[in-house]
Amino acid sequence: MNHLPSIKQLQYLLAVHQHQHFGRAAQACFIGQSTLSSAIQTLEETLGCQLIERENRSFMFTAIGEEVVEKTRKIIDDTMSLKELTQSFLTPLNGTLTLGLIPTIASFIAADLYCFCQEQFPDLELILIEDTSDRLLNKLEKGEVDLAILALPFNTDKFHTQVLAHDRFSLVMHQEYDVGQDVHDFNLLPKSSVFLLEREHCLSDHALSACNLTQEQCINPFEAASLHTLLTMVENKLGVTFLPQLAINAGILNHKPMRVIAAQEDAYRDIGLLWRKTTGRIRDFRLFCDKVGPFFVKKCKTEE
Repeated sequence: MNHLPSIKQLQYLLAVHQHQHFGRAAQACFIGQSTLSSAIQTLEETLGCQLIERENRSFMFTAIGEEVVEKTRKIIDDTMSLKELTQSFLTPLNGTLTLGLIPTIASFIAADLYCFCQEQFPDLELILIEDTSDRLLNKLEKGEVDLAILALPFNTDKFHTQVLAHDRFSLVMHQEYDVGQDVHDFNLLPKSSVFLLEREHCLSDHALSACNLTQEQCINPFEAASLHTLLTMVENKLGVTFLPQLAINAGILNHKPMRVIAAQEDAYRDIGLLWRKTTGRIRDFRLFCDKVGPFFVKKCKTEE
């Protein structure tokens, strides 16, 4: 009878590949380094090929070793999905759920969303993580977060995406700031008058695209790290900016002498919920989506 690799051996192999160090990999797996080394050697004997070339204190993965690592990732992912599937069937939305949020959403909704989920899912331990879109997608792919809430459009082909709500943009300026006669054609805004977030935040691209602002001369070279910094520039009558309705409804303009001009109805970003296509918790995530969808629609609602 042919022996097959154990899941534990494959997990150890992934740990060595991730940490590129036997000692750190052993610590991450909560075992001794000798136990880890022995397990890798046994795995090589079982597979009948060398996965790692060792020389004194250094090592490198062989070509076949790299291929085995890629296959191993899928095996471990599928195994975890199997466990998640049975847990989700027995106890829906129970245990721990790690949810990632981008800053231009988390800043205005994290606390309310946390309280809402505590009320709706009393048996669920929700962990929120705030990070940029690229970093959240990387964490989602690696299984470091279960779900991610991003602003769309964004390249999310690797994941299942469910739109929760439309978040409409508005032009915001000081009440005394002069933008000329036609403020509905944003390409006629004064030179260098539009202040935006740094390009690391997708909000800038979403706003420019949704509002059809194509004239580069309108955009100020200054790039802010937060919406609050943008508002400081606007409040001092240095220019204008675009804000999503989610931020406006959260009170970011409260007690500020600002004028708000809604863009056209199709000028919005989508707020989307993402999860891995291979997950075994689809039932959980669809239920979560059904509950939080109306919550986001309400938070992004524009005044009639």
